[in-house]
Amino acid sequence: MEISKYNAEGYYDPTAYEGIRKADADARKFKILYPTGYMELNLTNFFPCTLDKARKIFSLIHKYSSKEDKRRLIHFLQALENEYAIEMMEAAAKAISYPEKSAEYRKSNSRFKEVRRLRQRTARNIELFNAGRVNK
Repeated sequence: MEISKYNAEGYYDPTAYEGIRKADADARKFKILYPTGYMELNLTNFFPCTLDKARKIFSLIHKYSSKEDKRRLIHFLQALENEYAIEMMEAAAKAISYPEKSAEYRKSNSRFKEVRRLRQRTARNIELFNAGRVNK
Protein backbone atom coordinates (compact mmCIF):
# COMPACT_ATOMS: atom_id res chain seq x y z
CA MET A 1 0.00 0.00 0.00
CA GLU A 2 1.41 3.37 -1.04
CA ILE A 3 1.20 6.08 1.59
CA SER A 4 0.54 9.58 0.31
CA LYS A 5 1.81 12.80 1.83
CA TYR A 6 -1.48 14.41 0.84
CA ASN A 7 -4.85 13.93 2.51
CA ALA A 8 -8.14 13.08 0.77
CA GLU A 9 -8.77 16.75 -0.08
CA GLY A 10 -5.34 17.05 -1.72
CA TYR A 11 -3.66 19.14 1.00
CA TYR A 12 -0.14 18.36 2.19
CA ASP A 13 -0.40 16.49 5.52
CA PRO A 14 3.05 15.49 6.82
CA THR A 15 1.86 14.61 10.34
CA ALA A 16 -0.51 11.86 9.21
CA TYR A 17 2.03 10.66 6.63
CA GLU A 18 4.82 10.30 9.21
CA GLY A 19 2.50 8.64 11.72
CA ILE A 20 1.32 6.01 9.24
CA ARG A 21 4.84 5.47 7.89
CA LYS A 22 6.27 4.90 11.39
CA ALA A 23 3.39 2.63 12.42
CA ASP A 24 3.92 0.58 9.27
CA ALA A 25 7.66 0.33 9.98
CA ASP A 26 6.97 -0.72 13.59
CA ALA A 27 4.61 -3.45 12.39
CA ARG A 28 7.47 -4.96 10.38
CA LYS A 29 9.80 -5.09 13.39
CA PHE A 30 10.07 -8.05 15.70
CA LYS A 31 11.58 -7.48 19.13
CA ILE A 32 13.04 -10.27 21.25
CA LEU A 33 13.65 -9.35 24.88
CA TYR A 34 16.04 -11.63 26.72
CA PRO A 35 17.70 -11.28 30.16
CA THR A 36 20.88 -9.53 28.97
CA GLY A 37 19.35 -7.27 26.32
CA TYR A 38 17.14 -7.32 23.28
CA MET A 39 17.25 -7.92 19.56
CA GLU A 40 15.13 -6.19 16.97
CA LEU A 41 14.58 -7.76 13.56
CA ASN A 42 13.19 -6.09 10.47
CA LEU A 43 11.05 -8.98 9.21
CA THR A 44 10.99 -7.95 5.56
CA ASN A 45 14.79 -7.73 5.41
CA PHE A 46 15.65 -10.76 7.58
CA PHE A 47 13.34 -13.43 6.16
CA PRO A 48 13.69 -15.77 4.38
CA CYS A 49 16.97 -16.54 6.10
CA THR A 50 19.49 -19.36 5.91
CA LEU A 51 18.99 -22.42 8.09
CA ASP A 52 21.90 -21.51 10.39
CA LYS A 53 20.44 -18.07 11.08
CA ALA A 54 16.96 -19.55 11.45
CA ARG A 55 18.08 -22.08 14.05
CA LYS A 56 19.73 -19.37 16.13
CA ILE A 57 16.91 -16.85 15.93
CA PHE A 58 14.09 -19.38 16.40
CA SER A 59 15.83 -20.69 19.50
CA LEU A 60 15.73 -17.19 21.00
CA ILE A 61 12.16 -16.61 19.85
CA HIS A 62 10.88 -19.85 21.41
CA LYS A 63 12.63 -19.07 24.69
CA TYR A 64 11.84 -15.39 25.13
CA SER A 65 8.91 -14.30 22.93
CA SER A 66 5.23 -14.29 23.80
CA LYS A 67 2.68 -16.53 22.10
CA GLU A 68 1.22 -13.49 20.32
CA ASP A 69 4.63 -12.57 18.89
CA LYS A 70 5.17 -16.16 17.74
CA ARG A 71 1.74 -16.15 16.11
CA ARG A 72 2.52 -12.86 14.36
CA LEU A 73 5.82 -14.26 13.05
CA ILE A 74 4.28 -17.45 11.67
CA HIS A 75 1.53 -15.43 9.95
CA PHE A 76 4.18 -13.19 8.41
CA LEU A 77 6.15 -16.21 7.13
CA GLN A 78 3.04 -17.85 5.69
CA ALA A 79 2.01 -14.63 3.94
CA LEU A 80 5.53 -14.30 2.55
CA GLU A 81 5.41 -17.84 1.20
CA ASN A 82 2.06 -17.10 -0.47
CA GLU A 83 3.45 -13.92 -2.05
CA TYR A 84 6.35 -15.91 -3.47
CA ALA A 85 3.95 -18.55 -4.84
CA ILE A 86 1.97 -15.87 -6.66
CA GLU A 87 5.14 -14.26 -7.97
CA MET A 88 6.36 -17.67 -9.19
CA MET A 89 3.16 -18.22 -11.17
CA GLU A 90 3.41 -14.75 -12.69
CA ALA A 91 7.04 -15.26 -13.72
CA ALA A 92 6.24 -18.69 -15.21
CA ALA A 93 3.30 -17.30 -17.17
CA LYS A 94 5.44 -14.45 -18.44
CA ALA A 95 8.24 -16.82 -19.48
CA ILE A 96 5.84 -19.04 -21.40
CA SER A 97 4.59 -16.06 -23.40
CA TYR A 98 8.04 -15.49 -24.99
CA PRO A 99 9.99 -17.61 -27.48
CA GLU A 100 12.29 -20.04 -25.67
CA LYS A 101 15.61 -18.58 -26.79
CA SER A 102 14.71 -14.91 -26.32
CA ALA A 103 16.28 -12.59 -23.74
CA GLU A 104 12.85 -11.96 -22.19
CA TYR A 105 12.32 -15.69 -21.70
CA ARG A 106 15.71 -16.10 -20.03
CA LYS A 107 15.05 -13.10 -17.77
CA SER A 108 11.59 -14.37 -16.75
CA ASN A 109 12.89 -17.90 -16.24
CA SER A 110 15.73 -16.57 -14.09
CA ARG A 111 13.24 -14.61 -11.98
CA PHE A 112 11.09 -17.73 -11.62
CA LYS A 113 14.08 -19.73 -10.32
CA GLU A 114 15.07 -16.97 -7.88
CA VAL A 115 11.55 -16.68 -6.47
CA ARG A 116 11.27 -20.48 -6.25
CA ARG A 117 14.47 -20.55 -4.18
CA LEU A 118 13.14 -17.83 -1.87
CA ARG A 119 9.83 -19.68 -1.48
CA GLN A 120 11.62 -22.93 -0.63
CA ARG A 121 13.77 -21.13 1.92
CA THR A 122 10.66 -19.57 3.48
CA ALA A 123 8.97 -22.99 3.63
CA ARG A 124 12.06 -24.40 5.39
CA ASN A 125 11.96 -21.47 7.83
CA ILE A 126 8.31 -22.28 8.61
CA GLU A 127 9.11 -25.99 9.09
CA LEU A 128 12.01 -25.19 11.40
CA PHE A 129 9.93 -22.72 13.41
CA ASN A 130 7.10 -25.26 13.80
CA ALA A 131 9.56 -28.03 14.77
CA GLY A 132 10.96 -25.83 17.55
CA ARG A 133 7.47 -25.00 18.73
CA VAL A 134 6.62 -28.70 19.12
CA ASN A 135 9.80 -29.31 21.12
CA LYS A 136 9.22 -26.39 23.50
